[in-house]
Amino acid sequence: MTITTSVRSAAPRILVVEDEIELSTLLQTILSDEGYGVEQAYSLSDALHSINDETFDAAVLDVELRDGVVFSVADALKARGIPFFFLSAVYKGVVPSAYRDVPFLSKPYEIEELKHCLAETLASTH
Repeated sequence: MTITTSVRSAAPRILVVEDEIELSTLLQTILSDEGYGVEQAYSLSDALHSINDETFDAAVLDVELRDGVVFSVADALKARGIPFFFLSAVYKGVVPSAYRDVPFLSKPYEIEELKHCLAETLASTH
């Protein structure tokens, strides 16, 4: 199930891929309050459908979802030139070498760290 909320035409659109509904909702609230349009995806299939059907300026990816690891989503984002970063409680060492240069924010994190990481990710496209 994919939920689209707080989408403004001029606002950067962010895909949040997080299977924990409470955490996904918190991320949506934080990012919406910062002026971003946010689409939530709770599974790999939701995320891949969203990427195929929508346009995003950046993405926030949890590494381990209930239906698998997120690297197929990372591949799809990379193929489309959409920047992203990982936000996860897993050890950074599980990230494949192809994505070792992608920013990784460890859970738990400070809200300001999240905002900064997203701003840096968006800036990397310009």
